[in-house]
Amino acid sequence: MDAQQIRKLKPMLSKYLGEFDDCFSRSEPAENLRVYVNGQLSDLPRKSIEPMADRAGVPPRTLQQFLSRAAWDDPLMADRLAEIVARDHAHPMSIGVIDETGNPKKGDKTPGVQRQWCGAVGKVDNCVVTVHLALRGRRLSHAPVRRPVPARGVVRGPGALP
Repeated sequence: MDAQQIRKLKPMLSKYLGEFDDCFSRSEPAENLRVYVNGQLSDLPRKSIEPMADRAGVPPRTLQQFLSRAAWDDPLMADRLAEIVARDHAHPMSIGVIDETGNPKKGDKTPGVQRQWCGAVGKVDNCVVTVHLALRGRRLSHAPVRRPVPARGVVRGPGALP
């Protein structure tokens, strides 16, 4: 899709993002979500905070604080997304697909990082493991849930017990 095709979807995108308004305790973070998503989908050559904020006419610090400090109800947001997917994409031929992925990480700043089996590198290493639940249907592939798995010890290899 190009930027013009995406712009034509703006009313549907606004309606979709509006379904998450009650996941925020105030209206400002919900509006900042719209600014951020619209910036990511724009034709801006750089999708960083400053150009997106400038285009929307908001101070860059506002978007920076939204991304780093805004509070939202994560479980409600995940539940809402699952409800939307079930409501709009239910089909008797749909199936759920579960995928566990290990992503190598340097340092220890990312939540869930520790030495554990990392399939991406094929050995025990510093990594974070996430589990993805996706819905696959005749004309749909959608990933409604992506959460880090709390590390509970080193796993020695593929299929090994902790």
